[in-house]
This record gives sequence, structure tokens and C-alpha cells, in this order.
Amino acid sequence: MILGITLFLGYALIPAASDGYEVFYIKGVRGIYNSYWLGAMVAMLSTMLLWLFGFYMLRSKISEDQRLKMGQIIASTPIRNLQYISSRAFSNFCVFMIIELVLVVAFMGMQLLRGEDLHINLAAYFLPLLFVSIPSLLLLSAFTVLFDVFPGLKGAVGNVLFFVIWIFLSVMSISNSNSLWDVFGINAIQTDMTKEAAAHFDFISANEVGGSIGYYPIEGRTPTFEWSGVDWNSHLLTSRLIWILAALSIVLLASQLFHRFAVSKTPFTVKLPVQDKMNKVVEREERKSYQLSPVKKDKRVRLSRLVKAELRIMIKGMSFWWYLLVLGSMMISLLVPLAQIISWLPALMLWPLAIWSQMGNREFYYSTNELLLSSCPRLYKFFSVWIAGILVTLLISSGVLIHFFLEGEFTYIYSWAVGSFFVPTLALTLGTLTRSRKLFEVLYMLLWYLGPVNDIPYLNFLGIPTGHSALYIMLTFVLLGVGILIQYVREWNLLAGSKNNTQMNQPTKGEYHGKLEK
Repeated sequence: MILGITLFLGYALIPAASDGYEVFYIKGVRGIYNSYWLGAMVAMLSTMLLWLFGFYMLRSKISEDQRLKMGQIIASTPIRNLQYISSRAFSNFCVFMIIELVLVVAFMGMQLLRGEDLHINLAAYFLPLLFVSIPSLLLLSAFTVLFDVFPGLKGAVGNVLFFVIWIFLSVMSISNSNSLWDVFGINAIQTDMTKEAAAHFDFISANEVGGSIGYYPIEGRTPTFEWSGVDWNSHLLTSRLIWILAALSIVLLASQLFHRFAVSKTPFTVKLPVQDKMNKVVEREERKSYQLSPVKKDKRVRLSRLVKAELRIMIKGMSFWWYLLVLGSMMISLLVPLAQIISWLPALMLWPLAIWSQMGNREFYYSTNELLLSSCPRLYKFFSVWIAGILVTLLISSGVLIHFFLEGEFTYIYSWAVGSFFVPTLALTLGTLTRSRKLFEVLYMLLWYLGPVNDIPYLNFLGIPTGHSALYIMLTFVLLGVGILIQYVREWNLLAGSKNNTQMNQPTKGEYHGKLEK
């Protein structure tokens, strides 16, 4: 699915002249779709996007080894901490490079499809890949292992902190002229593009800031010019080498912080025979005083009790800082002006990410699925998780809803409520389908960045201020129906499997007599 999304991005990021929008905007002009232009575009855009959703996709591989009881086996082998951490970082880097190479091939195909320049120059594609993508993705791979071993950064705090780092590095790469902070290689490429555009168009100054990355609607055909690529001088190459050294340093730091799957040690005690006898006597006396409460059968399954239990499980384990951030966001939403609230609404939709991502897959993560199947029907469990996720979303955004109500902005309340129903439904359906939190975290971060942050039409699930609520109401019902269908299919498979096992275990006619005769 990730590779499919990658191929779609390769199509969407290279709009035709008649599509009415641009992704890389330089004062209303762009370069001809040749190998130099598209090679630089794929290096910049793919690196930024991979940093955003690739981190959440591969950030917990070490924790997965511990959860799957592989950690103790690895700890007993001769492999050193540095070897293990380095291999984890390098394997993540290989995954990133596979996605990057697929996107490069997609851009080559789009160059032929757009037909503005049919000559494929492999060097024009692979030089930006070598000097921009590889150092940046090495640094990203190092962050995936650091955040998985650094104390306190495995949960929601680490997710928010990394997003802040991504925002900081994006701003520094786009607006800072110092190439040492240009992690994504954007400044080095767009500066050269702007200088070439200024040579062809008089209304563009060579000294002004370069292009911008995002969704820019345009009218008519976009003027084009021919760009011949970046001159990769020694200064630029030195700055890229610094980021490779930074990645190696982070991996070394992570290996020092790695606890090698250590578990809490219990004090070793030696029991003497006399103590054992005394303990047994005490245990017998205590057993006599035990009175177990009678079991009361309740044929009705109360949905309200299930929702209450799911709410308690969802918010259990959250750190003090998470509660403090939620409380602070609620207070700020009530105090700041309405115009400022709308500008930072997307940030508010990041706080419940850790809660949404566990919907539909928590029982598989903790291997309690069989226990839950015997406690209540599947649909009751499904709807209790769904309602609890919606209630958590509405609770966290209650300050915004109250402010909208006081201002009389009922259209905003309606749009926000639609988004509050859509996101938990998406999380529950994807979690139920994949039995993992990865796909939702990746898709949500990508949808969140393209929609509410960049306000791309039809991707803004909050509907403020564009308003595509009808689309997301329909998607909510479709996702809910898919989730319910999955519950029925799994229940049918479970019943069919148990029936087959019962038939296989039953003896055939004359089987016992044949055994006795032998």
C-alpha cells in the first residue's frame, strides 16, 4: 500500500499544464519537465515527505523485538549493541531507499508521459539522489532508532517532538541561506532554479527568495524555462557530508542508550526448609478464610459499560505532559481570538494520535484477542471502541467547540464534528484491517499534512475553512461499513475453522475397533 501511495504521489506531484495547479512555485513559472528538473523535484519532495510519514512507519522496530519476545534471544547472542543498533538503522535506511527508488522510476515515467522532454538523463536523476536523498535518509534512519531507545520518547511525546524537529528543519531548509542547515537540500536546489528563472524572466529577481513547495492553484498555462541542474561544488558536498557524520553520531549515541532488552531483576532469596513449612501452614490458614463472591450471570451486554471501560483503557498510561498539553490547548482555545484558533487547529489534531492509532489493534498487540472474543459479541466491542474514540476526540477539542459556539460559528462546529467522526473511524477500520497501528499513522500524517496544514482541496478533513463535509460524511459511513464487514468475515472464518477442527478430531467409523484389534 505504501508503494501504491508512492506511485500516486509520483503522478500528483507532476501536474500537466492544464491541471490548474503547481507543486513547486517560482513567481508563476516553472522549468520544463526534463531530467534535471524532475530529478531535483523528486529529491526535494520525496525527502520531505519520507521524513514526515516514514519516521512513524519504522520508528518502533526495536520495541517490536521486545514485544515479540525476541529481545531476550538477541540479548543472549554475541552481537554487540552497536552492531544491533546499526543493523536496525541500516535496514530502515534500505526501506526508505526502496521507496525513494520507486518514486524516481515513477518520475521517469511521468517525464515520458508529460512529453515536454523525452530524453532520460540518468545522471540528472541519481546525482540529487546521491547528494541530497542519501544523507538526509541516513539521518532519518538514525532518528528512528534513537527515538526507540531514548527514555520517554517511545510514545506520543516522541511523536510530537519529532514533528517539531521536522517543522524546524523544513523551515531552515527553505528559508535559511546557510547550506549547513539544509537537510532536505531545498535551499541549494531552489536557489539555483530561481537564478535560472531570473535569467529568462525580467519580473523575477535573482536575489529574492526561491520557490515554495505546496499546492498553488493557477489559471491558464504556466510559462516555462529550461534548467540545466545544480552545480554540485565542494561547499555543497561538504555540508552533505556533515549530515552523514551527524547520522553516524546519533547511531553511536543510541547504542550507548540501548539497554539490551534488560528486564527488572527480582532479588534472589534462599528459602530454608523450616521457612517453607511455616509458609505452608500460614497458607493453609489463609485459605480457610477465603470466601469467593458468587458469579452472577448477566445476559445483557451493556454498551455503556464497554464504552466506559474503553475510555479508561485509552487514556491509561498517558504521561503527565500529555495531560498538561491537552489541558493547555483547551484553555488556549477558549482565550485566544477566533482567527488565531483557526490557524493552529491542525496542531490540535495531533494530540490524540497515540489514542487513535491503538484503535482496532490493541488486542492483537497485547495478544488478548481470544480473551475478548469470549467476553462479548464482536459488534459490541467494535462500536464501544468507535464511540470511545469519538468521545476522546470531542473531549480534547471541547475548548474549540465551546469557542465556536460562543462566537456563533455553527458551520465550524458542524465541520469539526464531521472530522471528529471521520478520523476515529479511519483509525478503527485500518487498525482492524491490518491489526497494526503503522498504516493509520503513516496515512494520517500524510493526509494531515496535505489537508489541514496545506489546505489542498478535498483532503482537508476538518472542513475549515474550505468545507468538504459531505465527502467525509460519506467516507465515514463507507469506512464504518468496511469495519463491520471485517467483523462478520472474521467471525465466520472463526466458526468455520472451529467446525473443521472438530470434524478432523472426531474418529471415523470403526477407528477404535481397528486400534483394538491391532
